Amino acid sequence: MERIRDLIECHCRARGTWAPVRPPHSAVPAHTFAWAKYQYPKDRSVTPKHQHLHLTLDIERKAIVGKNEILVETTSRTTNLIEFEAAEMQIKTVLLDGKEQKFSHDKDRVQVFLKSQLSRGQTAQLTVSYELDNPRAGIYFIKPDQDYPNRATQVWTQGQDDDARYWFPCFDEPGIKCTFEMTVEVPQGFLATSNGRLISSSQSGSLWNFHWKSEAMIPAYLVTLTVGRFHEIKDDWKELPVRYLVEKGREKDGELSFHKTPKMLELFTKKLGVGFPYEKYYQVAASEFIFGGMENTSATTQTDTTLHPKELEPDFISDDLVAHELAHQWFGDLVTCKTWSHGWLNEGWATFMEYVFKEEDRSPIETSYYRYEDLKVYLGEDSGLYRRPLVTHFYTDPAEIWDRHLYQKGGLVLETLKHEIGDEDFWEGTRRYLERHRGATVETVDFQRAMEEVSGRSLQWFFDQWVYRSGYPKIKVGFEWDAKSSVAKIRFKQEQVGDDTQVFRLNTVVEIHFDDEVKKFPIEISEKDQLVFMPLHMKPKFVVLDPGNHCLKSLDWSLPQDMIAEQLKSDSCVVGKVWAMKHLAKDSNRQGIDLLIERLKTDKFFAVRGEAALALGETGSRVAKEALLAQLSLEKDSRVRSKICAGLGNFHDEDVGAGLSKIVENEKHPFVRGAACRALGKTKWKGAFEVLKKALDIASWNDFVCAAAISGLRSLRDDRALELFVEYSKYGAPKFGRLAAVEALSDYGLDRKDIHEHLETLLDDRFFRVRFAAVSAISQRKNPAGAGALDDLAHRVTDGHLKAHALRSKKSLLESLRHPSELTEFQKSLEKLQEESRKLKDELQGLKPTSDKVEKKSDKKSKKTKSKKKSR
Repeated sequence: MERIRDLIECHCRARGTWAPVRPPHSAVPAHTFAWAKYQYPKDRSVTPKHQHLHLTLDIERKAIVGKNEILVETTSRTTNLIEFEAAEMQIKTVLLDGKEQKFSHDKDRVQVFLKSQLSRGQTAQLTVSYELDNPRAGIYFIKPDQDYPNRATQVWTQGQDDDARYWFPCFDEPGIKCTFEMTVEVPQGFLATSNGRLISSSQSGSLWNFHWKSEAMIPAYLVTLTVGRFHEIKDDWKELPVRYLVEKGREKDGELSFHKTPKMLELFTKKLGVGFPYEKYYQVAASEFIFGGMENTSATTQTDTTLHPKELEPDFISDDLVAHELAHQWFGDLVTCKTWSHGWLNEGWATFMEYVFKEEDRSPIETSYYRYEDLKVYLGEDSGLYRRPLVTHFYTDPAEIWDRHLYQKGGLVLETLKHEIGDEDFWEGTRRYLERHRGATVETVDFQRAMEEVSGRSLQWFFDQWVYRSGYPKIKVGFEWDAKSSVAKIRFKQEQVGDDTQVFRLNTVVEIHFDDEVKKFPIEISEKDQLVFMPLHMKPKFVVLDPGNHCLKSLDWSLPQDMIAEQLKSDSCVVGKVWAMKHLAKDSNRQGIDLLIERLKTDKFFAVRGEAALALGETGSRVAKEALLAQLSLEKDSRVRSKICAGLGNFHDEDVGAGLSKIVENEKHPFVRGAACRALGKTKWKGAFEVLKKALDIASWNDFVCAAAISGLRSLRDDRALELFVEYSKYGAPKFGRLAAVEALSDYGLDRKDIHEHLETLLDDRFFRVRFAAVSAISQRKNPAGAGALDDLAHRVTDGHLKAHALRSKKSLLESLRHPSELTEFQKSLEKLQEESRKLKDELQGLKPTSDKVEKKSDKKSKKTKSKKKSR
């Protein structure tokens, strides 16, 4: 499954850092709530062996008439009780081998009281008939209405984490798998898709009957049903049917978004050493899907917001999402975590396989940068919300652990492991793990054992450090050159702090670069403060730790500026350049700014030019501003132009505002235009309001420009924008513009009761993402009344992600009331000091000479003055 917050931040997979303020790690808050408890699988007296689900859908009424025939096998010595899950549905009858049984239905649990006992190993046919009206979770009915007349008519399901019980009676645990088939009746003209292969399709009056069957073992959360007026795009990989289902009229976008699937299948089967496990592979683009994608066995559901036109590439591609969900067919589907506590075996692996495909399809350099972006995302959660181990049994709801740790950190830990034991052993260990546990459920120790057996190494320390404990190494690198003895002194300090701090063990490589050669030295960093002496024939040009960015860590350089300059010029690792640029942006002296400008203008890799633009913006200097404005008209790559616009947002100057406004008004590329909207608001330019207000009506892919214009208006701090935010947050406004408008109401109209009441109504909005955004907005407004609304939502909502978000937001709101204005006043003071510092730097840089010729003249003048003083 792709992450929920990624959808809320940027329509698909957002890769930026989200880091709200919180205390330092000496006071790290728990990732869960005070009433959490240890979660373990339930005791079951029977286990399902096969399910046949019969459904008739009434799409107009949002209703289902269903029957689930479940072949069960007794696991207890004897039992006269069967328990399974079924939530918010009417159970009509329960039969065992055709005989009606008594049952009780309390919340989401059904207990069946058997008339005669079952013995261990005995099988029986359990038949549960039920009806479902207007469900709140599990299955979603999407239809046009008066406000959105062009909305698609679709039905789709979403079972993870434990929502399968909301649309069919089942044994709803990830560790319980069985074979499955579905017979479903839908209105004529609709196509229904489920797991496995299509056995038959036939018409009966005004209904169309589809029969799907899977011989593979499936847990309840991976059972799928999608229904819509889909166009089926046919593709194949070897003998495997590969299909892409999209709404009619979006065929071209669907083919573009999914066409690399066969290439991924080829690469993944080769790398993993295990063939694709299922009869087919479908991807269904679902309207208003609440996640990025869901890896239902043999039939992934994707958000239709990933469908895009050719002109958006390479700024936006679907490859990462497609690779992620395809990888799940092995990691999560073929081999399934026994409990959600080990969910990183699903999501960490799917994230890691994104890296694998990107390296094959794009380049190792781009992949290195992609991992760096994932690192920023994980560090944002670690520093902004909480820190936790990858594997934990302690939570209130499984949704609490589907986070940046599970995905990004999980993927980075696997990359670190590959680097630790080597590619060959890593992939052979993976093959053994998949083959040994094919169709079964696993825990982390199963993966560890496979890796140890193949590599011949004890990896307990690795899994203890990275999986069962929390945190990461925060390394500061220092360098000194002893010219007399020709020895380089390299110092590695682990600077992570807090009560939960551990000293990490990191096996990596130090690269020493000279004019005409590169020397590599393996190194184990395993001490808090570690000094390494390296005899060398001459002083190095620059030094690199972990070339290729394979190990999970954060870096802070404390190196001479001449070495930083050489690294920026010559390092083949993009992340090494990024670390160096961050160091220069922090110091922001003239020499460092000139080095950043050089990277902006000349570096061959788009991401380095983009990062240089952001770093120049952070310096706040006049020279940086002029360089960014000049490069904006010269740069051809839209990805870099977007970053230049973002960098310019740091300057409150007339020429910057005028330049960005022209981009907003005239730019063709929606992403550059959107970046200019957001930056223009930050500049506080006098004409920004009218320009951004006009931009609200610019039609673009997924309302991108509209949403960006709203974000720009929010940053502008102009009270005239408040009514626009209210209007654009209402049902009927552009969907993704609504999200931005709700977020903008976080800090506008704080003294207005009607704004607060409006946000409370949005907690019950028909769009899930709007509800999620409304929770955040209410919390950030710091209105005491909001705590009650959030608590009420948490206790009545079914979705675990929304429940956890509401509870965390309520907690944050209450804490802010206890510490009312200290942080706000501190932030205002900091902004004022930063502005004064920028003006002072500009004045100083205006006095400094900018060329060698001027410097030489200055030196001569200085010497002449000194000579006159001596003669006097």
